[in-house]
Amino acid sequence: MNAPLLSVSGVSKVYSTMSRRVAALDGASISVARGETIGLVGPSGSGKSTLARVLLRLIEPDSGSIEFGGEDLLALKGEALRTMRRRIQMVFQDPLGAFNPRATVASALSDPLRIHALAGRRERPAVIAGLLERVGLDPALAARAIHEISGGQRQRVAIARALATKPELIVLDEAVSALDVSVRGRILELLVSLQREEGIAYVFVSHDLAVVRAIAHTVAIMDAGRIVEAGATPDVVSNPQSETGRALVAAVPRLTIQGSGG
Repeated sequence: MNAPLLSVSGVSKVYSTMSRRVAALDGASISVARGETIGLVGPSGSGKSTLARVLLRLIEPDSGSIEFGGEDLLALKGEALRTMRRRIQMVFQDPLGAFNPRATVASALSDPLRIHALAGRRERPAVIAGLLERVGLDPALAARAIHEISGGQRQRVAIARALATKPELIVLDEAVSALDVSVRGRILELLVSLQREEGIAYVFVSHDLAVVRAIAHTVAIMDAGRIVEAGATPDVVSNPQSETGRALVAAVPRLTIQGSGG
């Protein structure tokens, strides 16, 4: 069996205040194969977004290990960490908050190309046009300001920016929760299509098991910082073993995406 692309083992993170200690993560472990999607699902405060940020080293864990592509992710510093971040990208919940709203689409997409020296100044317009086309947007949109385009278009731009570095893994933190149902379905179909074409792996964070069921091959259910249940998505959805899993399944409406994991 091939080694997983991402292997997270026993990761913990505790936040302390004057009055109490809160375990945001408590020995969480997951693995993701190349070209596959794991859904992290759980109620608000379950630790799923903290785990997502730990994977990007936006938050440093207190203990545990993370290997990506066979390398110790937590040991990387400086240039080595910057290089690794080309291979792991993130799409956040609020596409407007993820950008300077007065920046143009072109400048938003230019940043990763410039930062990681992936395209020279003269090459960038053509690369940006190609990125927009890959996510189903008109290249003419490059001249528009971020705040002038729709929420669905902004999220496609956020995905295009993540794709700019040709990553092996994209972490999506509630990336469709702010969109209406019809736009949400189109974004999920886009992600499934890109995965088929590019072999990208996803960590898909959501409080909504219906959305996770539509896109994820495997699912890990979180509660109080712990993974309380994990397995193949159809198995977990059809026969949840944890109390949290049963509550999430009970709240699931019908939602299917062609070619999805569930």
